[in-house]
Amino acid sequence: MTDAYILFEEARKQGPNPFKLKPIVSADEVWGDVVTDLPNLNQHVDRTIYQAISEVRKRYSDKIGIAIKGDRGTGKSHVIHRIWKTIEREGGAVFAYIPQFVDANRIDSHVRFYLSLSFNHKDVGGITQWQQLATAMVATLKGTEFEEKYQPYLEKCENPEELRKYILRTHSAAQRYELVDELVEAILENQSDLHPDFLKAVLFLLFKTAPIAQVGMAWIQGIEHPETRQRGLPEFSQQEQDAKSIWFIQQICKLASVALRPVVICFDQLDQPNVSADCGDSAAQIVASCIDKMYFQCSNVIILCCVMSDRWREIEQMGSGIPDRVGQWSESTKPPTAEQMIELVKLRLDWFYSEKHLNPDAYPFLYPFDENEIKGIASKGAGVRSLMKWCTEKFDSVEIGGSVAPSLNPEEKKRKEFSDAYNELLGRTSAPEQNDDQLAAIVACAMKMLPEEAIENLVIQKVESIKAKSHDLHLTISGSDSTQQKNVKIGVRICETQTGKTLTAAMKKLLDYGKYGITRGCLVRSTPIPRSWRKAKELEQQLVQQQGGEVVVLKKDEINPLAAIHAMYEEAENYGFTKEEISTFVKELKLAANNRLIREILSEGATVT
Repeated sequence: MTDAYILFEEARKQGPNPFKLKPIVSADEVWGDVVTDLPNLNQHVDRTIYQAISEVRKRYSDKIGIAIKGDRGTGKSHVIHRIWKTIEREGGAVFAYIPQFVDANRIDSHVRFYLSLSFNHKDVGGITQWQQLATAMVATLKGTEFEEKYQPYLEKCENPEELRKYILRTHSAAQRYELVDELVEAILENQSDLHPDFLKAVLFLLFKTAPIAQVGMAWIQGIEHPETRQRGLPEFSQQEQDAKSIWFIQQICKLASVALRPVVICFDQLDQPNVSADCGDSAAQIVASCIDKMYFQCSNVIILCCVMSDRWREIEQMGSGIPDRVGQWSESTKPPTAEQMIELVKLRLDWFYSEKHLNPDAYPFLYPFDENEIKGIASKGAGVRSLMKWCTEKFDSVEIGGSVAPSLNPEEKKRKEFSDAYNELLGRTSAPEQNDDQLAAIVACAMKMLPEEAIENLVIQKVESIKAKSHDLHLTISGSDSTQQKNVKIGVRICETQTGKTLTAAMKKLLDYGKYGITRGCLVRSTPIPRSWRKAKELEQQLVQQQGGEVVVLKKDEINPLAAIHAMYEEAENYGFTKEEISTFVKELKLAANNRLIREILSEGATVT
């Protein structure tokens, strides 16, 4: 081999394989960066979405539903990524991404939570979408009888960060709340359609992550906060929160309309069959019903629905005009052409050359691939994922300069593919905060992937997720104690609430061992129960000291690996596996069995060492 090929071979052995990196656009990559993108792929879909945004902004239409249909790997999520990156760069709209839901009975609250969370993402200038909206509300005072009074603030509305820093510099914490109350009153004089409580919460969000902003964010998301009532916002029970979720979405759209920013809401991952409801509808149909409610009750909104072709047929079976509203406009994604596939392979190779400090001019075009082979793949109508899979295998096994990389047997090869994908995902996956249901789904998923052997002296026989009512358990774990030869049933409740009242209610349900026949209760939360929550502290002592239960600390570095497992399981096909294969590999590699959080939950009160 010549020096150039020796360098290439050494770089290939060191890894990573450029075709294994982020083969799909997952939720976090919609917001961040992708390794490679084909800007020209499915440009017709981009144009349709931009046209919809323009029509809503100009008030030609007050709402548009767009169905984006396409087979797996044809670039639906790449389109969504590009739409956000354009809004991030150019503004003119606000964008929300709604990932897969967990509980069909609470899908409205799920959408509300992730819609408000999405607006925490920043534009290229470092300004959150909430800050943009809050500043736009202050700017409505220009040209009114209040302009002179608020002139120092209006002068800084072009730069929300300047406005935020000015208020922080000139107002104490207490004065900031007073200022917001005054601003609400002034703004409502000319914007009477806005709800005063919602407007107040949005103005709180001008302050980013400060305590005042945390109150506003919690209230909009539907999360309890100890200062909610103190700061003049109404409190709601969970049932009331669920019932008002569409109303909150409606208020977001209404306020954004005043700011002249259409709201783009994207639903993705509708091809997931995991639905925790007995309604008989598929995940796609449940999302379609939610979209339909939003369509009727909201304006100033573009609702995107990314859906596989077969899932769209499920939506088409729904009556009452739902398919016509969800797919008011419709576009289909197409597989990349041969030229686009060649461009994509070249981009990945260029990334590899750059990372390894190799000179691309020292190698034939597309080395170590053959251009005609890639054209052949394209001629069969393959998607990007199929191409990436082929390139991954070829890159690892192709003969270079007379040497052939040793081949693995199919099972070892599949296991290595899983490990590579898991490790890559692990570095960019974070479990959601303050979302008890989602956290519980992550834990339950991992519990179902434990090997059939004793973990903390417990052999698991059954893991059952509970369709929880307010404050109820999230899951039960049944098994047998291998040392004491007795049956065990653990009830688990994840409760990240910031209010003692809610935790007390959850603890009372957890302590009712008879309801679900549990022998041990386990409360999981990330922060200690404050001593000021006297009733909750009493119940904690009862759980631990009298009823043999325990309180397990939820730590990011322990839940995040489980979140990666959950993400891979839910998107198994996208990663090239079946769900059964994911479960098998997690068991074989003991990714769940060796997880400290899982072991703490299964252990009998004692801390795992």
